[in-house]
Amino acid sequence: MSKFTELSPPEWPVKLLRFFLKKEYVEEIEGDMEELFFIHLEEVSLRKARLKYTWEMIRLLRPSLIKNLKNTYTLNPLIMYRNYLKTAWRNLMNKKAYSAINIFGLALGIACCLLIFMFVQDELSFDNYHEKGDRIYRVVHGNKDQSIEDFWVWGNAPIGQALADNFPEIEKICQFSGRADFLFANGEKKYQEEDVFLTDSTVFDVFSWKLLKGNPKTALAAPFSVVLTESTAHKYFGDEDPLGKSLKSDGAAGRANGGEYLVTGVMEDVPSNSHFRFNALVSMSTFRKSRPDIFTAWGYVDFYTYFLVNDQFDRAKFEAKIPSFINKQMAGDPNSKYKIVIEPLKDVYLRAYSQRQPGETGSLPNIYLFSIIGVFILVIAIINFMNLSTARSMERSKEVGIRKSIGANRGSLIYQFLSESFIIVVISMMAALIIVYAALPAMGNFTGKVFFIQKFINTQTSVIILGMMVLIGLAAGSYPSFVLSSFNPVKVLKGMSKSGRSGINLRRVLVVFQFSLSIALIAGTLIVYFQMNHVLDKNLGFD
Repeated sequence: MSKFTELSPPEWPVKLLRFFLKKEYVEEIEGDMEELFFIHLEEVSLRKARLKYTWEMIRLLRPSLIKNLKNTYTLNPLIMYRNYLKTAWRNLMNKKAYSAINIFGLALGIACCLLIFMFVQDELSFDNYHEKGDRIYRVVHGNKDQSIEDFWVWGNAPIGQALADNFPEIEKICQFSGRADFLFANGEKKYQEEDVFLTDSTVFDVFSWKLLKGNPKTALAAPFSVVLTESTAHKYFGDEDPLGKSLKSDGAAGRANGGEYLVTGVMEDVPSNSHFRFNALVSMSTFRKSRPDIFTAWGYVDFYTYFLVNDQFDRAKFEAKIPSFINKQMAGDPNSKYKIVIEPLKDVYLRAYSQRQPGETGSLPNIYLFSIIGVFILVIAIINFMNLSTARSMERSKEVGIRKSIGANRGSLIYQFLSESFIIVVISMMAALIIVYAALPAMGNFTGKVFFIQKFINTQTSVIILGMMVLIGLAAGSYPSFVLSSFNPVKVLKGMSKSGRSGINLRRVLVVFQFSLSIALIAGTLIVYFQMNHVLDKNLGFD
């Protein structure tokens, strides 16, 4: 390093002044300040001279010397983008009919896609709320000669205790018996409860159903104990505390005797995205007390068996041990063909193959089908937007020619037209959300589900919606932007502008593709509609 460099003033104050000060003052100030630095250097140390130099430079940042910040390079893009948005909004307002058609068409497509997304999201969310859901399995019963589709979820009671005794990786066993019908009464209030299950006291250890009142460890331990859901408790007791009170019942045929059933707990209503739901749970010990022989009978079918495994559970090793386990249990019956398989809770709703399910089941192929339909509808809406935009290209060709002739480059024009695209997408998205909100009751009646917009609008879906807006804006606005920005200004101003043969061909391809998708969707809808009407109205030959 040279001696001159070592004794020079710091560089950053000079760069600061060059950025903020008016150009006509910078060169003169730099020379004067450097001369002053070397005068100070003769009087004080290098460190003090540099500090004085820096302080004097900072003091020069006066309003009279500072240039207009609005004209700096860093803020020009903000002004430019604001101009793009203003121009885009003005163009939309000048063509109200075109804008309305474009916005409504895109909004309708987005709304349909969002409604389908809500349905798919609800289907995929079944039983996901259980904290230990990845460790919960279910027993499926069958025969060695049967295909897997002929297996039953409904099975015998002894299998539960036998699994617990022979597989140390199982932490808890929980069995359900039902659905049972109980006629409960509290004074004059009498209701026939159809959705009631008898279950073990371990139910709250396995499943994440929240008990609002009562002890989850003991609520279903004693005979003639009942846990009510919040809505069921309100039906019988109103605003009173039901804990410790009794409901009279005639019991359930073959499962529970009549008598006084003590309310030992109140739980939250079972979420709608559960593969089976109920209004009340009765202790399994009630069943044991009335029919103890059932719990040792391998041939009696009346139970759903679930179990919770530990963190070290290996499904492959577990399944490999099942045949020898069954042979051991059936040693007294050499001709037995009894067989079991296990099914994870996450597969129960969408991938269930067995019969006698405790509740409703969904269909994974239907999820794929609806998802594809949603994407197709959105693609149709985007193509419609692109075609309408490019169809207007001739009307705006002179605008492009004038902009290019006064210095606008292709990039700035692309930004301009993309801005218009994004404005339409934003307005369309807001209109789509209004349509979705208005359509939710009809959607609920059609699907048999209950949809809440509050449940749908969360962090995850907000990110998805924003992502959709960006993708739709780019997909729908990219081609019109590139076509319009490619016009030759000389030809445009002479009235010779053409969008190009490739543009015309692409629009034709898009129109054909759009109509093909539309026809396929309409045809598929009509076929399913008429087929379902045929199934429902067909005379089966008996009354």
